Amino acid sequence: MRYIEATYNYPFVAVSIVVAILSSYVALELADVAWKSQKKYHLNKWLGLSSVALGLGIWTMHFTGMFAYTLPISVHYEAGLTFLSLLIAISASFLGFGIASIGRNLWYTLLGGTIMGIGIAGMHYMGMRGMHLAADMHYDFLLVSLSVILAIVISSLALWLLVSLKAEKTSSSFFIKTMAACMMGIAISSMHYTGMAALNLTFNEEAIIDKRGFMIEGELMAAALSFAAILLILLPLFTARYENRFSQRLAAELELLRINESRLRTLIENAPDEFYAYDIKGRITDFNEAICNDLGYSRDELVHTNIFDFEVSPTAKKLISNVWPSLETGASYTVNAVHVCKNKTEYPVEVSMTCIVDNGEKYIFALARDMTENENLKTHLSELAMTDELTALFNRRAFLSYFEKELSRAKRNTEDISILMIDIDFFKKINDKYGHHVGDIVLHHFSTVAKNTIRNEDTIGRFGGEEFSVLLPNTTIDTAGIIAERLRKTIENTFVEHEGQKITFTVSIGIAMLDDKDMAPEALMKNADDALYNAKENGRNRIMIYNAKQNNAKTT
Repeated sequence: MRYIEATYNYPFVAVSIVVAILSSYVALELADVAWKSQKKYHLNKWLGLSSVALGLGIWTMHFTGMFAYTLPISVHYEAGLTFLSLLIAISASFLGFGIASIGRNLWYTLLGGTIMGIGIAGMHYMGMRGMHLAADMHYDFLLVSLSVILAIVISSLALWLLVSLKAEKTSSSFFIKTMAACMMGIAISSMHYTGMAALNLTFNEEAIIDKRGFMIEGELMAAALSFAAILLILLPLFTARYENRFSQRLAAELELLRINESRLRTLIENAPDEFYAYDIKGRITDFNEAICNDLGYSRDELVHTNIFDFEVSPTAKKLISNVWPSLETGASYTVNAVHVCKNKTEYPVEVSMTCIVDNGEKYIFALARDMTENENLKTHLSELAMTDELTALFNRRAFLSYFEKELSRAKRNTEDISILMIDIDFFKKINDKYGHHVGDIVLHHFSTVAKNTIRNEDTIGRFGGEEFSVLLPNTTIDTAGIIAERLRKTIENTFVEHEGQKITFTVSIGIAMLDDKDMAPEALMKNADDALYNAKENGRNRIMIYNAKQNNAKTT
């Protein structure tokens, strides 16, 4: 067995090491750009480029090293296995960088470095498998194992340095990247030359070089290596240009974000509605000037308050048990609540809430609108719907609604209740003689006198025209007669002055009392109306009491 003596072209050896270090630096630079990407698409794109750079560098270094390995016999390379070795290097680099980027801790780094080291070794031995020469190959198992271990250990260490740089645990990014690139380049070179040291070649003149497939040799291999070297030179230039554009765009976006935040803060501070934010425990974290002004707190006082110190609601428990959990799903919610000022006064608010998550902490953003004017408007509209505009008394609908409720209560509690039906005598003549505007003055005057004459617990309403009704709760028919007579005399002795004239008028009053618990409201009203009719038929300016037993009216 005659061994083949091989020699090394040391300038080529030096070039191969430089290629390994350069490709490692380019790959680490691209991986760093990838890890800065926020979107998965950009992450995968830049990891792919870094893997191509490293895989191409490993491949170029290997075959540059093979050119440095001088043999006295001709060597050819099978194109398929040579290309496959390049794919192994690229794929292992992509998996190694990708796994290290997932967790960016020791265990993920070790796993990524292991895969990358195995890929470097796999590329080397697959490339050696593609060699065709008139010799037999023999490997030293221990040196082969050492070459794989070197590739794994140094690749893991290089990745860990890059991960540490990303975590800002180091001070100089260029220095660390250069150190990591040197380590990875040394790993690739050490693996290659240790693997080559493990190789022993023996002459076999009977060995047949199969040239039926596409083979690479001589000038073609040199051209392929030159092309790969050009790509390695262009990739850093492309990366530098991209990083410059990326940095400029990032700076512009940050400036725009700062401007937008400033504008948003200005809008919040000048908003008429109350804005405030608080954490899930109710502690106030942010607010605008409007809520300070509305509540009467200074900014220093409000920042130390809790949401429930000034916001009360009958659904407070619902907020904690139902509303807040629903906000965590991204839904918004609007509730009606009450805000308590520093001086203990209260005002109604409508609060719109939403939840955001910042660094794992949940915060609730609230926008509260003072609903005092709305509530006052609702009250005013409600009063308008129930009030006669001219006399400010209950209108017919409001009086009947109140009457039905009071009658039901009186029946339930077995209480007396009476009702007066009142009509202004000869009101049409007043309108005809003095005009409708004077008639309106008479109606308003009557309502004022009547409200001042009846008791506080009594209720008066205008039925329409010159007809009015008074509800007398807890009142017998005799007491009702006394109240009615007092009202009649008061009206008889009063007057309305118009253009120097004193206009007097009188009223007729009919009285009825609930004397049957099964009596309907309409029936009681009809009894009082019948009594009023009898009063008007019997000369006016008088009261008549409806006698349920005799089913007629009598004069008091």
